[in-house]
Amino acid sequence: MKIIFLNHHDHFRGYSMNRYANFLSDGMKKKGYDTEIWFPKPYLSKNLFPNAIKKWLQYVDQFILFPIYFLIKSTRLPKDTLYVLVDQALGMWMPLLKKKKHIVHCHDFIALKSSLGKIKENPTAWTGKIYQKLILQGFSKADNFISISINTKNELVQYLNKTPLLNEQVYNALDPSFKPGPVAKVRAILTNRLGISLKDGYILHVGGNGFYKNRDGVIAIYDAWRKLTNYPIPLLMIGYPPSCKIRNRHEVSPYKNDIHFLVDIDNPLLAKAYQGAQVFIFPSLFEGFGWPIAEAMASGCPVITTNEAPMNEVGGDAAIYIDRCPSNKEMNSWATESAKVLEHTLQIPQEDRNFLISKGLENISRFNGNTILNQIEKIYKRVK
Repeated sequence: MKIIFLNHHDHFRGYSMNRYANFLSDGMKKKGYDTEIWFPKPYLSKNLFPNAIKKWLQYVDQFILFPIYFLIKSTRLPKDTLYVLVDQALGMWMPLLKKKKHIVHCHDFIALKSSLGKIKENPTAWTGKIYQKLILQGFSKADNFISISINTKNELVQYLNKTPLLNEQVYNALDPSFKPGPVAKVRAILTNRLGISLKDGYILHVGGNGFYKNRDGVIAIYDAWRKLTNYPIPLLMIGYPPSCKIRNRHEVSPYKNDIHFLVDIDNPLLAKAYQGAQVFIFPSLFEGFGWPIAEAMASGCPVITTNEAPMNEVGGDAAIYIDRCPSNKEMNSWATESAKVLEHTLQIPQEDRNFLISKGLENISRFNGNTILNQIEKIYKRVK
């Protein structure tokens, strides 16, 4: 069977989505399928134009030029070719696939819920509302779906005005490069690489600047924790360069010299950062899945995360949970309570810590790549 995976434009495609598409394509290729990844090229949106103009030209590349390319190229393929949208956010391409074998992978509906006014922390401009409406109208035309979490599957049903032919749930696969390592040795390597003394450990967060990642909440928890602990250690925040909002929160922190933003971190160094951390803290407001929760557990690092789906779905009974931050106005009181959980976690005896780590390693066995590919293959075969 021929399988075509459809992915985002170069400028809209993040690291996670690129990894996901490659995982699907490479995995199915190893199983004997003929696979390709198609995506819009930056024909018009090259670096010759100012950013304000380039953004709109990217949409032209994605939603006008690429459909023309698709219509021409797809006529040369067998009729039983399976077309896979790797993200429901590509739903505007569904009219191209409606009469072809197709399936849509669904990740999260954060942007859609924001556009509908369901997320107070993230108001959406009128252009964004129109964009999300078109995406919804598009993927609603699909007949077959795979969601990356039970939470996403349940939310999908709320937005469809029909019963799909296939509506399955398969978890994301964990990169096998995330595994436990020699803690003291890893901390020494990181100390040398980063120029920060980490021999006594550190608190770790991994995430971007999206509002739902709650990076300013991480700093608030750290500030509150430093006020009550007698054993301070640094906070490492791995991700994109901090936004103005997060930078401002950092600047007013009395402990800003112990808060370190690490950008352009490659996978090997990220794996070491997980291995050497005393605890991983992930107080997200929303997620589609929550990759870092599983990555930290696989690396032998205890996890503190939000007691909301899908974070508690991924963490299972192996994570330590805190409440979701109610609002910006209540962030300080929320951070104070969360800091108590952080302090307790950091002070648990080594025997209890080892037990927590072993539970995490057992929990992440659900996200084995081979198992997940087998599940996806069975679903692909059922598409008619």
